[in-house]
Amino acid sequence: MNISSKKSYLIVAIWITSALAVAATVAVILVVSRRMEMINSVELPEMENRIEDRQVAARVDGSVIYYEDMTIVDISPSRLEEWLEDELLASLAVSRGLENVRKSRLIEARARQLYLRDELLSTVYLGIPFPDSAEVFNIMRSDSLKYMVERHYFQILVSDESTADSIHEKLSWGENFQITAERLSIGQKAGIGGDLGFLTAGELIAYGVPEEQAVIEDLGDVIRTDYGWHIFLVDEIRELEDTSRVVRSLADDIYRWRIEAARESLLVVAAEGRDVFLDSTLVYDNR
Repeated sequence: MNISSKKSYLIVAIWITSALAVAATVAVILVVSRRMEMINSVELPEMENRIEDRQVAARVDGSVIYYEDMTIVDISPSRLEEWLEDELLASLAVSRGLENVRKSRLIEARARQLYLRDELLSTVYLGIPFPDSAEVFNIMRSDSLKYMVERHYFQILVSDESTADSIHEKLSWGENFQITAERLSIGQKAGIGGDLGFLTAGELIAYGVPEEQAVIEDLGDVIRTDYGWHIFLVDEIRELEDTSRVVRSLADDIYRWRIEAARESLLVVAAEGRDVFLDSTLVYDNR
């Protein structure tokens, strides 16, 4: 066989080998493509389901409220438009350079703090029992001066101590209490001479009046509560007549006291092992 023939055979062999390689590559591509189609046909419904599960209720750019989120954050359908408008205005404020980033972070942290606080307290408060009538009656009988008699109270309420002291001095000299109340008191009953009607001392104590200033006869001292400076006058004492009113009122008070006690206990537990600091110079006692 001459050299020319050998070259022809070699060229043919190379061409056949190349053709086989191309065919094999095409076959691999087809197989891979087919497998990808099969995989996609399986995965796409799951993705669609996930998209449906996360259906958008409202959106402004990247800020989104999903239907599932509405229940979590207690947004009713009627408030979605409000959310949308607020987000639009907030976005505009950011675009105009009005955002204080640090303030935004602090507000976000405060919102989280309140959310977690309420979650804890609501869980604990569910286990606190409301007092029944028998328990309330036992407490009332144990302190008859506070709960088993009613006093006819009159009140003068002012906003500063010096005014209260001046009024009290004049009342001690014999100035008419009801006329003074009409002229100077800022209490709701000032127009009728400060007449609060018949109440038990316990009902006044629940509003922050010290016990020794609620269980009085005649003119009391000047006292301070969260509402201002008070002067009380008692002109009549009688046996309790409206028992049901006092039972309801005291039951509410007992439940509130239990709630407050539970909260204080939680604070003690929460502070254990933690580094806690409060700058007392920034705290003012306004009670």
